[in-house]
Amino acid sequence: MIKQSKYSHVPNFTDYMKISVIEIINFFEKDLRNKKILDFPAGNGLVSNELKINGADVISADINSAYPHYVQADMEKILPFNDEEFDAVVCLEGIEHTMRPEALFSELSRVLKKGGLLIISTPNVQNFYSRYQLLCTGYLYQFDPFDKITLKPNEVRDKGHISPVFYTQLRYYSDLHGLKTLKPKGGRLKRIIALPFFIPFLIIGLWWSIRDWQKTSKEIEKFEIIKHLFTIRMLFSRSIIFKAAKK
Repeated sequence: MIKQSKYSHVPNFTDYMKISVIEIINFFEKDLRNKKILDFPAGNGLVSNELKINGADVISADINSAYPHYVQADMEKILPFNDEEFDAVVCLEGIEHTMRPEALFSELSRVLKKGGLLIISTPNVQNFYSRYQLLCTGYLYQFDPFDKITLKPNEVRDKGHISPVFYTQLRYYSDLHGLKTLKPKGGRLKRIIALPFFIPFLIIGLWWSIRDWQKTSKEIEKFEIIKHLFTIRMLFSRSIIFKAAKK
């Protein structure tokens, strides 16, 4: 049996990390000087290091002590930062490890300045491969129930992937906390070779979504949800990179 580590560490600079860094650089028009950015959870510090190379003032926070300069912070608790302290907040592959995703989103929004950028990456449970696995097994891709850790009282460690978070949830949280959802990005594609098989489902799904929009909303702004949901990246990427700007 493979023993799960106490803390999750991604050993390499992944596609979702690279995309997130590029999105931040482009958002600030390629000038990160005097920009204070929170990287939480920071993991091995790969994103923090890349942002620092590009001139940003980065605060790395995590429950682990990978480096002595890390700020100790728990995703399940109030963050040890002031309101509107950061120009950008990055939370990569973290929100799905929490019991209360909305509470974490609320804290990330609280510490973000008005006009600032929030980026959250999480396993894309809406891609077709994940939908197929749910149909066959009863659980989503990357959320199998066999490796979850039940924490003891006052124990601090990684619990694993316990909370699947959908794009529609993140968008709702964004509206709730005064942020404007931007067009999401996606990491590497998963089983894109199966696209021809899924075309009938795509056509039905698009028709179904438009019908629901017509029945319950008809707001032009809400139609953007359909545009986002039916992009190739949303349908087939392994990870979703959710972006929102604070109003």
